[in-house]
Amino acid sequence: MRGLMDKVALITGAGSGIGAVTAKRLADEGATVVIIGRTENALKETAEQHKNIHYCVVDINHSEELDSLLDFVKKEFGKLDILVNNAGVAPVGPLGTIPESDIQKTLTTNIQAVLELSQKALPLLKEAKGTIINIGSANASRPLQNMSLYSASKAALVAMTRSWAKELALDGVRVNSVSVGPIWTPIYDKTSLSKEEAEKHVAMVKKLVPMGRFGRSEEVASVIAFLASEEASFVTGSDYTVDGGMCA
Repeated sequence: MRGLMDKVALITGAGSGIGAVTAKRLADEGATVVIIGRTENALKETAEQHKNIHYCVVDINHSEELDSLLDFVKKEFGKLDILVNNAGVAPVGPLGTIPESDIQKTLTTNIQAVLELSQKALPLLKEAKGTIINIGSANASRPLQNMSLYSASKAALVAMTRSWAKELALDGVRVNSVSVGPIWTPIYDKTSLSKEEAEKHVAMVKKLVPMGRFGRSEEVASVIAFLASEEASFVTGSDYTVDGGMCA
């Protein structure tokens, strides 16, 4: 991919799934990649994929940890070209039983933390004329039952993406989002649904996808790599759907 060599990228939630695969893809393309998450063992496994991947144990919901992270990036690498806001939580459950803890965690992780990290990274991104890529969801435009909280949080993310793209265009900072359809990642193993309910949910989702299957993290990473590269130099304020036709 043209234009990723020697870039510095920061990816949140990169201990597994889309984040881990994207880290490997960007490193393979010549970027230096800093990955963050809360579980050190998972981050180590991701970092072992490539010598250009470095990790820091960071909880994006803690402001002081974000400050320390960006200080580290600036000191160690001198710049930041690419920010991939990938970390997120996806509670599944009917409206009547959504616990208060899930509401708070979802809004904090999927919206507030993304906004705060992007805000703190902005000076470095402006200096580098870099790019922000927010990882959203097809649920933002096509909400599923039992996923109202998650859908709402991802709709907010798309709105922020478009607003930031307009604000930062003259600063040379591009902002785009990738709305991901059903991608089989570890997040599906962490729902509050029973085994039977989870199986029904998966079957329902497959029926909604014209291609009739869940996607792969590699298929998302390819789009992220494009948006991060110079090949997308005139692309900003866009939301790319990677969903097997779900939102067509």
